[in-house]
Amino acid sequence: MRKWFYILIALLLGSSLQAQEANAVLKDQNIQIGEQTKIQLELRFPAGQAVMLPNLQDTITKFIEVVKVSDLDTTFDEDDISIQLITQTVTITSWDSGFHAIPPFVFKVGEDSIKTQANLLEVKSVKLQAEADIKDIKEHLEVPFSLSDWLLAHRWEVGGSVFALLLLILGIILYLRYRNKAEAEVIEVPKEAADVLALKQLEALEKETLWQKNQVKEYYVRLSFILREYIGNRYQLHALEHTTDEIMLLAERLPKLNKELKEKLKETLLLADLAKFAKQKPLASENEKALQNAFTVVKETAYVEEEKQEESEDEVATQKEVEA
Repeated sequence: MRKWFYILIALLLGSSLQAQEANAVLKDQNIQIGEQTKIQLELRFPAGQAVMLPNLQDTITKFIEVVKVSDLDTTFDEDDISIQLITQTVTITSWDSGFHAIPPFVFKVGEDSIKTQANLLEVKSVKLQAEADIKDIKEHLEVPFSLSDWLLAHRWEVGGSVFALLLLILGIILYLRYRNKAEAEVIEVPKEAADVLALKQLEALEKETLWQKNQVKEYYVRLSFILREYIGNRYQLHALEHTTDEIMLLAERLPKLNKELKEKLKETLLLADLAKFAKQKPLASENEKALQNAFTVVKETAYVEEEKQEESEDEVATQKEVEA
């Protein structure tokens, strides 16, 4: 009975050892100095076992260099799916002639260490003919012109030139746009007629009864535009481009705009901003007051003949000073 037990243990151990096998196959055992060859590593082991592969560095020995290590290829045995296969290719080279031993590669499967067989690599030196004639150095090969290669070699210069050209084109476009915009915004309305135009627009706005039709935003958009356009025409300013705060700063230096008129102007413009941008809906009394404030500002600051006469006298005085 004990005899059969030992036989069974031996069979199991033999089967386990047979399932674990490592090989290292050297493709070319003879190479020239600097040539490359490959080592095919293969490990067979029971599936599910923990495996530790050889630690491959830049060199295998001081005479053999590792050029490249491929990715692992893991498969199962076609005849027995309980056996797993791992293969890997190691590309090597050598720069020293002679016979160089390639030591076994060590795999660890579970608690067991499995070694491959050792290999011997012969590296042959280049044969020189002692009596051969000395040859001239070969001339440089003429490479055909390639636009893509030239652009790649001069990418910084080309990129900088293209960037500078784009900036120049952009500058020209902005200049032309600004010039056209400036020409289009030249105020041609005489300042003595600015109030006439503004009053007509305010009267038309009042007749349209926009805020009474719940078109509050449109009402204040029109009202704000009329006031800004009037200030621009009256004082020769581009008021349509300025914010309310900027207009109020300019108002400090505008003639005929006293403190009361400035308050009315500011109140109307701020109320218009709230209705346009904050989507607020002022009270009916505020809507009526805003329109009346606009009428008051235009009427009280209207250009009168006295101002024209004062300007003429100032021009005459200036002319006399020049002649003197």
